[in-house]
Amino acid sequence: MARSGKALRPPRWQVGEAAFELSAPGLSQCPPATLPEIAVAGRSNVGKSSLLNAFTGQTGLARVSRTPGRTRLLNFFKLRLQGPARRTVDLRWVDLPGYGFAKARREVRDTFGPMIEGYLRERDNLRALLVLIDARRGPLEGDFELLEFCASVELPCLVCVTKSDKLGASERGLLPKQFAASLGIDSRDVLLTSASSGLGLTVRDRGGGLGDELARVGEGPGDEGASEEPS
Repeated sequence: MARSGKALRPPRWQVGEAAFELSAPGLSQCPPATLPEIAVAGRSNVGKSSLLNAFTGQTGLARVSRTPGRTRLLNFFKLRLQGPARRTVDLRWVDLPGYGFAKARREVRDTFGPMIEGYLRERDNLRALLVLIDARRGPLEGDFELLEFCASVELPCLVCVTKSDKLGASERGLLPKQFAASLGIDSRDVLLTSASSGLGLTVRDRGGGLGDELARVGEGPGDEGASEEPS
């Protein structure tokens, strides 16, 4: 997932189309495994809905994820990325239930773990996991546990640092190395994002953009999601 480039400019790949597909209570209710999938996880207040809405340019797209009860489900969204040479990549963005939410009863929270673990372990077309972490809070216990689990099942991960605009430029510039050192990952796998400013979403940071990252994953070997638009 390494990135290159210095100028702040639009990402090479951006969302052309996006739509909610369905919500599933478990692996057996997921849609057919016909597209590469990117799972998205993070604490319940990390800004997952805001990130998806800003990334797709659709203000209410992730509203379904905020409906009471739906946070217990796997929420599937279809995305079409548009890139250079009129290439497109079709994939699914899979919003996982948030963790670290104190308001849910413990017996309810405890049902999420097996469902998420089963999806991450057994979903054949799952390509990678985006772990969202608040720039102001840094990695917390649940984040470490999730990354350790993904390492054990050899699932590639990208850390999206949300709300990066809340920090000053100098402090923000240190985050990739700080997060990488704390989490034991490569700093190139830490992407700074902001739903408010578009950093890493509609505007590249020095490392690139989320669309560029997802296109690389979706265009992996044997990919069924990549195509070229007809002339």
